[in-house]
Amino acid sequence: MDLERRQDMSLYTTGELAKKCNVSVRTIQYYDERGILVPTDLTEGGRRLFSEEDVATLETICFLRDLDISIKDIAEILESEESKKVIELLLDEQEKNIQADVKKKTKQLENIKGIRSSLASFKDGSQKTIHDISSIMEEKEKRKKMYKKMLIIAIPLEIVEIVTFVIGILKGIWLPFFVAMAVIPICVAIMFGYWYKRVEYLCPECHTRFQPKKLEAFFGNHTPKTRKLTCPTCRRRIWSLEVYRKEVDA
Repeated sequence: MDLERRQDMSLYTTGELAKKCNVSVRTIQYYDERGILVPTDLTEGGRRLFSEEDVATLETICFLRDLDISIKDIAEILESEESKKVIELLLDEQEKNIQADVKKKTKQLENIKGIRSSLASFKDGSQKTIHDISSIMEEKEKRKKMYKKMLIIAIPLEIVEIVTFVIGILKGIWLPFFVAMAVIPICVAIMFGYWYKRVEYLCPECHTRFQPKKLEAFFGNHTPKTRKLTCPTCRRRIWSLEVYRKEVDA
């Protein structure tokens, strides 16, 4: 084949094809020997030439090989009349796998952020600290589920309080509000008992896990994840990290 015709058809030598598809020359030669990547033409000197269609075929072969599909099976897929449908199914499956991997990596990133956040509560990076953080990460989901259950009760209570108060303001009917005000504290006390039995605190100073006294736990200054409490071991009043109690599920 002359050079002008080769340029018009966008043909590639073995080396050019290898470079374009980021594979070795030996790989292309091997696929040629196995009959799954046949060159479109030959030069007068016997050099193999590959077309754009061959480029697409090689990319398909590389994709299928990445899925650990054997050369024999690849040959059957490429020769099949339903090859396009088979490859589309494989692409769909690979897309699902990648999405699952992305989800997994996203979860790992969230864990890393959680660990960084937990590290801020500790003074050192000792093995004990790392063990504490590992335990916290394992218990994080349990603590999250606990608060979701509490919200299922807390949100309706808040709605009842607001609605009965509005009814009292607009219509002068205060009995529902007074009944709600009598019932809500009981519900809050039950929720507090539920919460108190399921949490404990981790002292960032001495790494002691402890359960504070009820009054201190109820009235102590707090954030969504920490509470200012007195550690029974080091006796320091310090911001301690809230964790899920291990004994609850023991």
